[in-house]
Amino acid sequence: MQQKIINVEQSEYWNEKSGPKWVKNENALNERLSILTDELFSRAKIKASDKVLDIGCGGGDTTFRVSKLLADGGHVVGADISHTLLNHAKGKFSYIDKINFVHCDAQNYSFDENYFDKVISRFGVMFFGNPSEAFKNIHGSLKTNGSLNFVCWTNMMENEFIIEGMDIITKYTQKVLPEVTKDPGPFAFSDPEYVNEILESAGFKNINIHKVYTSISTKDSAEQDAELLMGIGPRARILSEENLSSAKISMIKNEIIQLCEQRQNGNEITYKACLNYVSANK
Repeated sequence: MQQKIINVEQSEYWNEKSGPKWVKNENALNERLSILTDELFSRAKIKASDKVLDIGCGGGDTTFRVSKLLADGGHVVGADISHTLLNHAKGKFSYIDKINFVHCDAQNYSFDENYFDKVISRFGVMFFGNPSEAFKNIHGSLKTNGSLNFVCWTNMMENEFIIEGMDIITKYTQKVLPEVTKDPGPFAFSDPEYVNEILESAGFKNINIHKVYTSISTKDSAEQDAELLMGIGPRARILSEENLSSAKISMIKNEIIQLCEQRQNGNEITYKACLNYVSANK
């Protein structure tokens, strides 16, 4: 594999969900995404000898999970646009010889052609400036009959983890959830027809898009969960832009803690989630 590093500007998404913020919340987010990750790996069917590309690998936990499935001849490349996250991933997993991390924008990085057996991504492919060109580039990196498997969010309003607490924040700020568009962002691929069109234009075949209703759960306390909800996604962006007083932030937090408490069942807090699981072949 080529090791050239491409200097890229971080997207709007990374300004909102920065590398440091992900590192801080990494364990909490990985716990909540565990059910979704399990489903992605079940569908990807990675073999011991596969060469795998993990796009938007973040802190490297999905890349590490791939490496545990590999034997001699198997190899996984974790690719991400964030220096912070790649350095964090290298710090945890650089000792594993089956893993290589590459700082790049997968939209235009010169991957070796016909190299990968599998390409996977957990919420890492919705941020390309030109998704058609990006998937053409990814298509070229796959071997003939190689497979692409990724998971992305569907309709924002069907994902309670993203929207919970927004009514409270709106009450204090008069700001509402941003309109969902096809611009780069977490919900850019919520429309399956749009995803299918992009993959077809990139040359993929056997395209399947499965809408799956599932859940996101945590064993964190209600206070810990409220802190996370206020620290990620559109809620965090609105709160940071409004520059609210500490008293108002405290009131918002207390009300969101109450919402989290209402969701507790035993030692778990659960949110409804809805995902698109996408697969295709070269």
